[in-house]
Amino acid sequence: MAEEQVQAAVLFADVSGSTKLYETAGDQVAKAAIDECVRIMRERTEATKGRVIKTIGDEVMSAFPSADAAADAAIQMQEAINELKPVGNTKIGVRIGFNWGPIVEQADGDIFGDAVNVASRLSHVAVKGQIITARDTVLQMAPMLKSATRKITNIQIKGKAAEV
Repeated sequence: MAEEQVQAAVLFADVSGSTKLYETAGDQVAKAAIDECVRIMRERTEATKGRVIKTIGDEVMSAFPSADAAADAAIQMQEAINELKPVGNTKIGVRIGFNWGPIVEQADGDIFGDAVNVASRLSHVAVKGQIITARDTVLQMAPMLKSATRKITNIQIKGKAAEV
C-alpha cells in the first residue's frame, strides 16, 4: 500500500511526573500505575473512534477522524485518570496535546506530518491535567466543545514559522 495523505486529529497523551513516580514509589508500583494510565488512554481512544498508533513508554499517540473525537477522548482520559488514587504521595496526571491537519499514513500504520509534529509539541507544552490544542483545531470543533475552550496564549513551536 502506498503512503496516503489524509486529514486527521492527532493526539499525544503523556503521563506527567512518571520519572518522579519511579523514584518515589519504586519500579514495580510505578510501572503498574503507568500501565494503568496507558490502558485507560488506549481504551478512551478506541471508545471515541480513534486508533492508537503507538505507545512510547508513558505516552500514547492516537489518530481520530475528527477534532471532536480527539477532544472527547482527551476529556475522557483526563477524567478517568483524575479519578485514580494517588500512588504513594503522588497524584498521577496526564498532559495532552492534539491537533487537526494533514498526516501521511505509512503502510505499517505509523503516521507523520505537520499535524503529528504540532500535536507532539503541544503535549509537551501542556501541564499536568491540561489539554492543549491549536486555534485552527478549535475551529473544526462542534459549538458545544468549542465553547468549553479558552485561549491561553500564542506559543512558538519548534519548526513552525508562525506562532500557534
